[in-house]
Amino acid sequence: MTQEIHDPGSDDLQAAYATADQQDSVGMRALAGLFLLEHEFRRVPDQPHLARLIVNRLNRFAPYDCALFWTSSNAGRIHNVTISGVEPTKDTKPVLKWGGQVARWLAKSGLGNTQIRPEMIEDEKKLADWPVNIAKSGLYVPLIGQDGRMLGGILLLRAAPWAQPVRVMMDQLGEAAAYTVRALDLGVHGRAAKRVNWIGLTSALALLAIIAGSFFVPMPVNVDVPARLATAPPADAPRGPAQIDLLVPPAGAMALAPGTRLRIRHQNMDYQLEVEHVTNWLVALFDDRKVRARVVASPDGLAPPVFERLTIENAHTPLAFYVMRGPVRAMRAYLGLGAPR
Repeated sequence: MTQEIHDPGSDDLQAAYATADQQDSVGMRALAGLFLLEHEFRRVPDQPHLARLIVNRLNRFAPYDCALFWTSSNAGRIHNVTISGVEPTKDTKPVLKWGGQVARWLAKSGLGNTQIRPEMIEDEKKLADWPVNIAKSGLYVPLIGQDGRMLGGILLLRAAPWAQPVRVMMDQLGEAAAYTVRALDLGVHGRAAKRVNWIGLTSALALLAIIAGSFFVPMPVNVDVPARLATAPPADAPRGPAQIDLLVPPAGAMALAPGTRLRIRHQNMDYQLEVEHVTNWLVALFDDRKVRARVVASPDGLAPPVFERLTIENAHTPLAFYVMRGPVRAMRAYLGLGAPR
């Protein structure tokens, strides 16, 4: 028969183990709460949702009486001041105004992760209207971006002091909150989740600059193009006057402008003409450009009776129009607009 031997110190040892297990359990719950909050940060659609999440859910691992959250601009202006348990209404304007004053004070203080003491608040004249039901001590955690810029802050208020492990976890949460604020500003995630493709944006801007600049680059043109009289005269009609109307397909008429010189060769005789008026090139995308020209030199002082081609001489056209000649010609051929009528 065996006899159980009781050690008088075993009860104290078991109690010590139970206390240690309880402390470990509290710490693990706090750490799990931190991880869950950081996970939820990635799913918030906008900054107001992030603010409410912080002030209402931080008590998972850091009990407090009152929590404040705010964001700040590059110029140091305070935005989106949110206080736990306070909804923005007409009746809560004084409380939100107080929260804005606290945020501006801390933003200008340059403090890091700091325990706020009552004497620090009492030394600030602008904080003389501190609510009587809110403790004047707490923990301040600034939101610092990766570039070192101040993005906002978190203030947890309670009378009890803050343990070092909680301050370390709050530092970690402050970094996650700062990243989320910046990500929401850039549209990396959230309701307008849209990652900025800087390479694509730069390439698009460069392409637009090249296209815009091509309109200011003149290209010399000396080209033979198809053309015809706007109204073909009967075979027995007398010779035309010294001013005639022409039709020129748009692919060959990009360089036409008042003053452009034209040369027509008919029956081994050269006729020199000068453009007086031409229709807009946008209209001519789907129709031949109508050109009015006057004869400046011909063997008999009259316009040529008939012709099928002419030469545009000593003209200039923007590089963009010069490049468009091929696409315009192909589009007109696809639409069946290239055949003479």
